[in-house]
Amino acid sequence: MIRALRIARAAFASEPFAKYEGVEVAPGPTCQTDEQFDAYIRETGYTVHHPVGTCRMGSDAGEVVDPQLRLNGIEGLRIADASVMPSVIGGNTNAPCVMIGERAADFILGKPALPAAELPPESAARHKPKPKKKAAA
Repeated sequence: MIRALRIARAAFASEPFAKYEGVEVAPGPTCQTDEQFDAYIRETGYTVHHPVGTCRMGSDAGEVVDPQLRLNGIEGLRIADASVMPSVIGGNTNAPCVMIGERAADFILGKPALPAAELPPESAARHKPKPKKKAAA
């Protein structure tokens, strides 16, 4: 992050940006040393992503949580949030987190898994795009 801030500062101080007469607002010109940059980053930095994977669920040696969301090594404790997702998903984590919570409740209550959905042939979930035709030469 320090390197990125220094690169951004150098880029905006270059000749192509001079005509805009911009003023550095943050971290500001008094921020010069690595220690000052570090303090600025720690004070203002945050993620806009939804962190996942800190209690990765799985069935291998790297798992923290088993497939029934039970925390390894502590009896009676389950984890039911985005931390059990093995990797970052391609969308918002809200709906999957609700599903994880619902599934955890089912595990705790001893409810069986729901049967697999039987989708009609015209279902969008069954749609497979046709292969593209090669252009004539």
